[in-house]
Amino acid sequence: MFSLLMLNKPLRAAMLLLVMNSGHVSANSAFDTFQLHGFVNQGYFISSSNNVYGKSSSNNGSLGLTEVGINASIRPFSQLGLAVQGIYRKAGALNNEAQIDFALLDWTFYNTGNTQAGVRLGRIKNPIGFYNETRDIAFTRTTILLPQGIYYERLRNLYLSADGAQLYFNQSTNIGDFNLKISAGKPLDDIKELEVAFFSFDAPGTLKPKDAYLSKLEYESTSGATRIALSYVDLNLQYDKSTHDVFDAGDISVNLFILSAQKSIGKFTLTGEHLWQESNLSNFGVLPDSKLLSRSYFLQGDYLLPHNLQMSLRYDVSYLNKDDKDGDLYSALTGRPKHAAYTKDMMIGLRWAPNNQWMISTEYHRINGSSSLSYADNPDTNTSKKDWDLFALQLSYRF
Repeated sequence: MFSLLMLNKPLRAAMLLLVMNSGHVSANSAFDTFQLHGFVNQGYFISSSNNVYGKSSSNNGSLGLTEVGINASIRPFSQLGLAVQGIYRKAGALNNEAQIDFALLDWTFYNTGNTQAGVRLGRIKNPIGFYNETRDIAFTRTTILLPQGIYYERLRNLYLSADGAQLYFNQSTNIGDFNLKISAGKPLDDIKELEVAFFSFDAPGTLKPKDAYLSKLEYESTSGATRIALSYVDLNLQYDKSTHDVFDAGDISVNLFILSAQKSIGKFTLTGEHLWQESNLSNFGVLPDSKLLSRSYFLQGDYLLPHNLQMSLRYDVSYLNKDDKDGDLYSALTGRPKHAAYTKDMMIGLRWAPNNQWMISTEYHRINGSSSLSYADNPDTNTSKKDWDLFALQLSYRF
């Protein structure tokens, strides 16, 4: 479990310095800023073939997605805030553990009303796209499943948070708000799924994240009807070979860009995101140095109906290699099915929020391809099906 004691000495000293220089407030007013919130999500999934969050392809489906989170925040000084969130998450065979999602110190060192600048230290949510920082809170999105080509569920832990630091800058203008975040840190591990994603099998050695650098620039219009964001991730990993390994100790570098845009007109909202990813593998010996260019995008429309109902339609596409969209080269190199190199997903969903605390969501997916499937729930890729259907139902509560 993460704690401030795990931070190195210079970082702990810096945090102490921030506390000493962040102004003063009384104990009573500090307590007044304390907030405690939480959420519970329980999902049900049934599929015609292939497994999602457990054995969803069985006759009874799967109740394999359970999320329970609690977060707390307090502002003990006028410029200083502290926040932490813990979560228990069972996601089929992919995940079954409790962990700290974020635990950070937030120092706003410059604030003139329209302009704020600050630094966050600790375990910080990675600023990727529109939804990564709040992906576990069902009320912050309109569907049960996020687009898998952008928000990789099988690599959730790797992209979710990092232990390090983040600088942020917010500027309010007559035309809207501009927000910039720049982060550096070490991501959380998600080893087996990461190895399978890159090597097409569970490699004998160990793949470990080294460091990551992220930035996100976002604009939101004064009315909130228009949002545009550009996210960038520079992720580096190292492979530690085992005693009897086919690979040498190698390195992987990942660079990805996400362009996000959203427009609301009355009761209708249109959202789209486009991901470009370049992955470079080097020094693996028998595996030649190579570059892989991936491409993913989605377009989603949401319409607000009477009685707090909302309908969603989405088309989601993901290619592991943009120059091998049919998977011919992928299959020739790995021996796996061609459809494991891509996913095309048509989704229709409906959610109902009778009040601010409860929500029930349902959605149907018609899917072509299987690149989004987790290895944990689908260990034999050769038995996966190209065309399949998925139905999902989720009950959510928050306080």
